Amino acid sequence: MPELPEATTIARDVAALAGGRRVVRAAAFDESVSNVAPGEFARRLEGETLRGTGRRGKAILLDFGSVVGIVHLVISGRVLRLEGWREPDRIHSAVLEFEGGAVLAFTRLWLGYFELYPPGEVENHRLISRLGPDPFSEEFSAAYLAEAFGGRRASVKGLLLDQSLVAGLGNIYVDEVLFAAGVHPMRRAGTLSAGEIERIHAATRRILRRATELRGTTFDSYHDAFGERGRFQEELKVFARAGLACPECGSEVVKMRVAGRGTHVCPRCQPLN
Repeated sequence: MPELPEATTIARDVAALAGGRRVVRAAAFDESVSNVAPGEFARRLEGETLRGTGRRGKAILLDFGSVVGIVHLVISGRVLRLEGWREPDRIHSAVLEFEGGAVLAFTRLWLGYFELYPPGEVENHRLISRLGPDPFSEEFSAAYLAEAFGGRRASVKGLLLDQSLVAGLGNIYVDEVLFAAGVHPMRRAGTLSAGEIERIHAATRRILRRATELRGTTFDSYHDAFGERGRFQEELKVFARAGLACPECGSEVVKMRVAGRGTHVCPRCQPLN
């Protein structure tokens, strides 16, 4: 699933390709793609200008002035530039053509969506309304994490994956953050010291910023809107490296399940006890 760096990259790509341009044609494949019927989807977007793009958590926001598109790619979805117009189908879930000829396809939205909301109602969206602070916001501080973790018996990994606690983190980056902080994913959040929490906070921002600079992490389905792979997978320390040597100490990276997710850890750099 695209996480914060990938969603940021795609939002910026869409702005680069279509920002300031008017929608001349829009179509959705069927009723499963959006919260409005295909005919209404086209009616509300055609003639509108893409004024800007953004991100909330893992969702991409497209500002068309009178309406905001909320795109959630979930696991398989992608946004791709096409050479020309094509009618939407089961793969190309929604297609937008902009003046000047730019065509964007929102593909494989089988679990995701491209929903339309009035600007004043975006914060009431069922996903966005439940999100915690963005990792780059002022609200997301070491003090905030200390309060959120205080007295909690849940694993620190499970809490960092909770979008209501912090928005945009997913499995890849939580593993990398905890490795960088030297904290075992199974640690009960309430047992973390102030120093450990500060390291988690700093690593979260540092790793997400670096992953965004490298345009995300590609293993399988993720590509940016230009069809290019991300490059942060080249800098991963533990994620997807089970059985390989830890780049810091040489110990074998181990894979286990924590909070219901495949989890990668260096037992020496991230001791549980």
